[in-house]
Amino acid sequence: MKQLIKKLIVFFFPLSLRKWLVIIINRQTWLDPSKRYWWSGQLISDFAEKDVNAYHKFLWRYHLSYAESYKSDIRFGYDNLNETRKIFLSELTQQLQELGLRPDKDITSIFEVGCSLGYLLHYMETTLFPGASIIEGNDIDKQCIDEGNKFLASQKSKINLIHADMEKLEHIIGDRKYDLVFGAGVLLYLKKDSAEQLVAMMMRHTKTMLAISALAHPDIDNAKLDSSTVREQDKTWIHNVDKMVADAGGKIVARRWEGGNMVDGNTIYFVFAIPPAQI
Repeated sequence: MKQLIKKLIVFFFPLSLRKWLVIIINRQTWLDPSKRYWWSGQLISDFAEKDVNAYHKFLWRYHLSYAESYKSDIRFGYDNLNETRKIFLSELTQQLQELGLRPDKDITSIFEVGCSLGYLLHYMETTLFPGASIIEGNDIDKQCIDEGNKFLASQKSKINLIHADMEKLEHIIGDRKYDLVFGAGVLLYLKKDSAEQLVAMMMRHTKTMLAISALAHPDIDNAKLDSSTVREQDKTWIHNVDKMVADAGGKIVARRWEGGNMVDGNTIYFVFAIPPAQI
């Protein structure tokens, strides 16, 4: 019955009206979350087919579907971090040490692309990089930015979260550079050309290390992919980040790919690189 209703709505109502309907449905907190998530995806599934970048931006901008799970009371704190993020952060500090750096003292500025509530930045501030005096991040989800900034202020944190589309980030950060620039699980929402531009931008603003966690191809090492491909289950992108980093002038110092191995619901594909000035 749900499928029949969905087909009728998609057939008779324009996308603009259905997008509005999705926003209204997701505000009905009395509905079971799984039902809200289902309708969010199904009512605008054709939107993903037409413009997958815009589809994901719409969901994030209005804090819909998967975005709704980002809440401060269940995201902050080491115990609440996804296991792949814990592995990513552990390997990040290891790679900085391999460069002869002391993470707790030598990393003084950090920027996260797609920071959500800022929970990864908060862990970095309190545990990994206590010497950092400039810690910033951006996200298109204003609800997350507002909630994250409120929580961080209550913790007397120095972190500054900025509401901004990552594709337009350069207009906000200007010519500033950071010791560490990273993005964990953000490139999967961008098609190839947009992802390439974002990686190049991130590299331009990196002084010491660029770290990226991306969606792993289940069967082929991402570094061997000739082109990006879409994961059909959620219309997210699988990229050859290795090539994007190299094309941006960076040198990869370490990487990790584990294909179809799922850890805490996520795949493992990490790339750690230094900018041209460090080569």
